[in-house]
Order: sequence, then structure tokens, then C-alpha cells
Amino acid sequence: MNYTAIPLVLIVVPALFFTGCTLSSGSVPLTTPVPDTTIPAQGLETPVPAAAETRALQEYVTITRYVSQVRDIKDSDLLFTLQVPIEWSVATYRLTNSDTADYRTDIGTDTVLSIYTYAAPRSQEQAYRDEFRHWLPEPTMTTKTINDITFDRFESESEGNTRVAYVVRKGSANERGYASVLVFTARNSNRFEKDNFEKVISSFRYFDKESARKEPGEEIPLFDSKGNAVSRKASQGDSLAWGEWEGGSGDSSEDSTSGGDSSGGGSSGSGSSGGCGCSG
Repeated sequence: MNYTAIPLVLIVVPALFFTGCTLSSGSVPLTTPVPDTTIPAQGLETPVPAAAETRALQEYVTITRYVSQVRDIKDSDLLFTLQVPIEWSVATYRLTNSDTADYRTDIGTDTVLSIYTYAAPRSQEQAYRDEFRHWLPEPTMTTKTINDITFDRFESESEGNTRVAYVVRKGSANERGYASVLVFTARNSNRFEKDNFEKVISSFRYFDKESARKEPGEEIPLFDSKGNAVSRKASQGDSLAWGEWEGGSGDSSEDSTSGGDSSGGGSSGSGSSGGCGCSG
């Protein structure tokens, strides 16, 4: 027995104890614990963006409305005034061969709006109403007051057009006893055309003969039934022309024998059939 090995063991065992080492029997290797770094499965998920929302493309159409400048026009003989676009032509025709209207004022290129003026005491307004009531399809009838004038309004739409008529009631005739009928036809393909005509009509008004001289506006040219220019003796509201309107002498005697139609807008408003010829 080797007694020298015992002191050596007594020295080595305490040394190992104080250095923190563990002496394992056998050949099992020493392993150093590794911290658990496992990442939960949900933490590794890559967010998937939601499908982009699909939106239908909207188409926008810009519509430019041309707004024309306007001018004041007046008829000092018939005592009415209104505003029209500056590019519209205007003329009044004396219709002495008509059994209804005495005058027809055509406004606009190709006569887009007409004003028929007649002596209210003859009660021709009923003939106009009867004509407009026979429009097809049956018109919508309403009452409107514009600038202290009461109108019966008729409107009928057919074949892409809208026809509108305003008939002045007898009680709203002007100072010289004249009443008016305003008629126009608007194309439905032009979304602003009807509004443009209505705007012109909304400016229509009567004035008294004393203010004819001072009433602002351009005088409407006057023509006879043959299309000849007629001098306006009543442009200042004098009484001579009023006497002529009541059946006195003057240019009207020549017109009464002509039997012709007005040159400015066909035969509308003339002849002996009554009404304004607006049923077509």
C-alpha cells in the first residue's frame, strides 16, 4: 500500500471544492446551460396586408355655360320692355291682316321667341288659350305673375322640344289697352335653352306712356306686313299714333290692302284662322 498518495488526495479534494468544480464519475461531459431563446410562433408571423379596396373610377364631365351679356329693348308704341342677349336680333311686324294679333315681335335668330300684341278689348285672349289647350300632349297650365302682370302659362313637351306660352290676362293689359302673348320652343338637347328663354320672359314688363321718353333701352325696329321699315311716330308716346291704332289713317291703311305675310318669321300670327299659329 502506497501511503504517499493519501496526503495528495487530501490536498486535491479540498482544492476542487473551493474552486466550484464538480467532479463527476465516469465519462459524462460537462455542459453549460444555454438560455431558452425560443420565440413564440405568433411572434414570427409576417403581417399580410388586407386586399386593397377596389373602387370604381368615377367620370366627371365639366359643362361650361356661356352667359351672354344682355341689352334693354323697348317698344314705345306698345309700351313694353325686356332684356335680351346682345347677339339676338329683334323686330316688330304690323299684322293688319290678322284677326287676332295686331303686332308680332320676333326675338332671336330664326325667331326663337315671339311676342304677339293685340287690343285687349277684343277679348282675343280666349282664342289663344283654346289653341294652346289643344297642344299635344296636353299642356300643363299654371298661373304666374311677373312684374305685376298676371299670365296663364302653358307647357307641353314632345319630340325632343318643350313649347311654352304665356297669355296676359285681360285685367293686366297696359295703359293703351294692349295685352300680349309670349311663345317659345326650346330644344331639350340644350339643357340651358329653356332657362334662357324663361330669363328673357322674366324681364318683360309694361310701362306707361308718360315714361316712354325716359324708359331706357333700344327701340325695336318696326316693319309693315311686306317687310318695309315703318317710322315710329309714337316713339315718344305722342297721341297721333294712338289715334292710328284706334282705326285712324296712316301706314296701316296701306297694310290692310296688302294681304301679305310678315317677312320676318313666316305666316305665324297672320291669316284668318285665329290664334298665333303656334300649334305646329
